[in-house]
Amino acid sequence: MKRLTALYGAVVTLFTFASLLGTSAYAADVDYRLPKSVTPTFQKIHLNIDPDNPAYSGTTEINVTVNTETNKVGFYQQDLTVTSAVLIAGGNEIALDVTVGEYDINWGMAKEAIEPGKYTLRIAFEGKVNTSSDGMYLSRFEDRNYIFTQFEDMHARKAFPSFDEPIFKISYQMSISAPEHQVIVGNTPVEKQSVEAGVKTVLFEKTKPMPTYLIAYTVGPFDSAEMTGLPVPGRIYVPKGYADKTKFVIKHTPEILASLENFFDIKYPYKKMDFVAVPNFTHGAMENVGLITYRDSLLLLEDNPSVTERSRPLNVIAHELAHQWFGNLVTMAWWDDLWLNEAFASWAASHTMKELYPELNYADRIVQEGAFGADASPTVKPVKKVVKSQPDVMDGLGLNYSKGESILQMIESLIGTEKFREGVRNYMNKHAWGNTVADDLWAALDGVSDFNLSAMMKAYLEQPGYPLIHIGKDGKVTQTRFHLAGAEVEQQTWAIPLKLTYQVNGKIKDDVVFIDKKTTSLPQLAEAQWVFPNDNATGYFRWSIESGQLNALLNNIDALNKREKKNLLYNYQALLNANEVGVDSVMKVLNALAKDNDAEVIRAAVGVLAEFDYLVNEGNKAQFAALLNQDYLPLLNKLSLEQSESDSTDVIRLRNQLYTLLGMHANNSTLVEQSEAIAKRYIKDTTSVPSGIAGTAIAIATKNSQGANNAKWFESLEKAFNEAQLPNVKNTLIYSMHFSDKETVFKMLDLALTDSITPANTLYMVVRVARNLDDHTMLYEWLSKNKTALIAKMPDYHVSRMPEFVSVTCSADNLKLATNFYAPIADDHQGMPRGVEIMKDESMQCMRLKEAFQADFDAFLASYAQ
Repeated sequence: MKRLTALYGAVVTLFTFASLLGTSAYAADVDYRLPKSVTPTFQKIHLNIDPDNPAYSGTTEINVTVNTETNKVGFYQQDLTVTSAVLIAGGNEIALDVTVGEYDINWGMAKEAIEPGKYTLRIAFEGKVNTSSDGMYLSRFEDRNYIFTQFEDMHARKAFPSFDEPIFKISYQMSISAPEHQVIVGNTPVEKQSVEAGVKTVLFEKTKPMPTYLIAYTVGPFDSAEMTGLPVPGRIYVPKGYADKTKFVIKHTPEILASLENFFDIKYPYKKMDFVAVPNFTHGAMENVGLITYRDSLLLLEDNPSVTERSRPLNVIAHELAHQWFGNLVTMAWWDDLWLNEAFASWAASHTMKELYPELNYADRIVQEGAFGADASPTVKPVKKVVKSQPDVMDGLGLNYSKGESILQMIESLIGTEKFREGVRNYMNKHAWGNTVADDLWAALDGVSDFNLSAMMKAYLEQPGYPLIHIGKDGKVTQTRFHLAGAEVEQQTWAIPLKLTYQVNGKIKDDVVFIDKKTTSLPQLAEAQWVFPNDNATGYFRWSIESGQLNALLNNIDALNKREKKNLLYNYQALLNANEVGVDSVMKVLNALAKDNDAEVIRAAVGVLAEFDYLVNEGNKAQFAALLNQDYLPLLNKLSLEQSESDSTDVIRLRNQLYTLLGMHANNSTLVEQSEAIAKRYIKDTTSVPSGIAGTAIAIATKNSQGANNAKWFESLEKAFNEAQLPNVKNTLIYSMHFSDKETVFKMLDLALTDSITPANTLYMVVRVARNLDDHTMLYEWLSKNKTALIAKMPDYHVSRMPEFVSVTCSADNLKLATNFYAPIADDHQGMPRGVEIMKDESMQCMRLKEAFQADFDAFLASYAQ
């Protein structure tokens, strides 16, 4: 980027700009991006902000280079009022007449041609701070107002005019004026501060080159705590009165950052590293340069949270710090390569968690299981897809993380961690301070590999879905696109790395092969007693073997490690959902692994059994309860509901999984009584019970409550919620409720519209209610009456994704209710039609599975009871 800055001393050509900022970024102008005729080099921004006043004003000066003669200058802004815009060269001003175009692009039109050269684009503007947790927004917390920002992915334009694309990676300088009692924090250290007539103006140092989506600032009556042990200054900014809740994060952040610096062999690249606890945040966290924002629940914790309660905060911190290299130091050229940011940050976070916190067992997580469900949908889009607008970025967002990380883990398993690290370091050093496209990454990894990774990875990321591999008795291997029962998908092929473990004549062997055709012959497998084609469960595919080989594999199950055992089970559950095997095959594997000695393997079996809940109905629920009481309650009783200091992470998670399954379906009066007692104890003293146990206890107690007791439970939970300080405690109290009577359900939903629930958390209450109810009639009755208020309160992302979050169902009646509800409103909200499409597809799929397997599941339960 330093070379780029130097070149701007003279007029640069289009070719130079395109070659420095990404080989394919500006191959041709497209209507949804700014044209290549004008490019920015530096931007100053001044804002006049008062958290107690929704209106604000500002000015910005953007140094630009006009590369080719033009009569207009484009920039982005959304929901702002541009009061003036001029283009300045030397002492001359060119007035611009601003009109609003598509994709939030504004056009500053000049009366005469603008010659190539260097100019300053000066814009004055006014706006209003929103409350929906994107752009620059207001968050009211405990009767105090705070201003926060969330600019990823296309939201900086909501706060100030800019060239709001990641390819424009330039330096910025921010200044903010606010009432002098307010704390003002930005991306960089303060350069100068002054106070005049009760207004404080803070000028921040210039940033290093970065895209607009990483700009951040916050204004409000913050308290803060210093983070010591970092290579740069750092503080945690928190709502007033909460600085003492940051000790856990302060303790562990330095070691996480040091681990990442060691992995990249590049020092943390910025001048400071502040964290901000945000009470109203749509997502989990945001990696803004020098000012990382987090949901307050991730930073405000007990001094020594339980093993399971510390896992997510540590992982998210590692993820956001990894972004300081993946995404910030090296940035994707356009949003179609967002996975470059998220996949690598997720991979690096997992690597860090395994290195620093082995007791949390990140080594046993099978990341791809979090991607397979969404990636099996016939409507799914590739990870690398055409992106024109903000909803396009958010469509299938989760696959950028889960599928992307899974692909990187597969590469790591093929070439080894050290080679992978070498390739990543080469990539980072070559592209530091610049932009990249996917091919730049493949080139770096190909450079340290004996495999042709490029072709393999493109197939996984540039087409949707994933393969299903079948290994026949004669060593014939076939691949098809995996799809769920009854779905129609376009057939594809992949270059698939198979890391094989197999047994021949009593001897266990291993091999690595690539298959890239629909049918491949592997003679070495022709005489195998059993085959396991996914060594250490790192492959991104499903697989099947002959039934005789499955029996032989189960008889030799301890030849597999715990990851492989889990993969075997998850794989057969998926094969059932694809109608490739029957319920009996899944139960055979499940029953074998439920008897394992390892708590993590048993938990996987319990989790798969819980996935059959869509087949539990009035006709078979007594038999299902009998199975649970007979085979699984003794295991929970052995573990007990009391968590001890000596319990491992696996034991704690197994206890929680068993407790949830049994509490929801075992209909065990003793367990209900125990749950009521635990729930009351937690309400009285939220430090007396771990949150995992407490949340389940509240769910069981309220699910089994009746009549007047419902009102008593609700009142006591709401009172405890209002009195609680820690956000995780609040969440446990309020989102664990499991009422199904109309009066209390409506109380839960009404609460979501009050100031007690932040806009970013509003949808979670609606989701909670939807998941509690088998019949959604009362849900849509409430939604129909309150949709305007609900939609007005929620962030845009939640509005667009509301159908898939709230309304996916396995009931034709519920789907009809949902379809009728969204039909008149979907087209009014950007992205919601896509959410409706996903809702319908996932619901129809569940109904197809129910029709296909209900009889088999009933027969299994009947045979089990005999």
